[in-house]
Amino acid sequence: MFLERLTEMVRTFCIYFLHFIYLQILWLVFTLLGLGIFGAAPATVAVYRIQQRLIEEKQVVSIRGVFWQEYKQHFRQSNLLAWMLVVIGAVIYFDLQFFMASASSWSFYVSVFFYILSVWYMITVLYILPVYVHYSLSVVGCFKQALIIGMLHPFKTIVMAISLAGTIYIMLVFPQLLLTVGISLVSFIVMIFGKTAIEHVSELQQRMSSQQTVKQ
Repeated sequence: MFLERLTEMVRTFCIYFLHFIYLQILWLVFTLLGLGIFGAAPATVAVYRIQQRLIEEKQVVSIRGVFWQEYKQHFRQSNLLAWMLVVIGAVIYFDLQFFMASASSWSFYVSVFFYILSVWYMITVLYILPVYVHYSLSVVGCFKQALIIGMLHPFKTIVMAISLAGTIYIMLVFPQLLLTVGISLVSFIVMIFGKTAIEHVSELQQRMSSQQTVKQ
């Protein structure tokens, strides 16, 4: 019995590892297809969509076909989302650096404000792609929903951040992992945490709506 379970675990691990390698190759190819700067965002969204299906359905019939379909479908909106994240992140970073370097008394309070904004921003970044692939929302709606989900699950958010930091550190120590399974492994970890948080929020929303229906 133990050997059977061990064999099944090894088999499952090998299948997922091969999927991760294949997704990494597809991500690199389609990122280059979009000239890098325009291809990275839709390629990343496609990876997250396939990870979502692998988690929910355990298999995807045609990974390459699904990848290409998702890449085309989300090319424009994913780039808009990515550029908004870059611009907002840059504004927060440079404003924070500016006010921290300022010697005026009020700059301290402004710096604190931007520190809070940076925390909210990082929480949003953690959940933005799971929210994007789960819901059919506008870009602004994705930002709002990602922040709400992250704020409602502080412990899960911290554990996710620590898990990602540890994973990225290991991949930096062993660059072979970064090149072979980097984006696919990170997306899998984010989707695992993000999916459970989203499902919990959906359950809360259903309970609240049912309670309101009963009251009416």
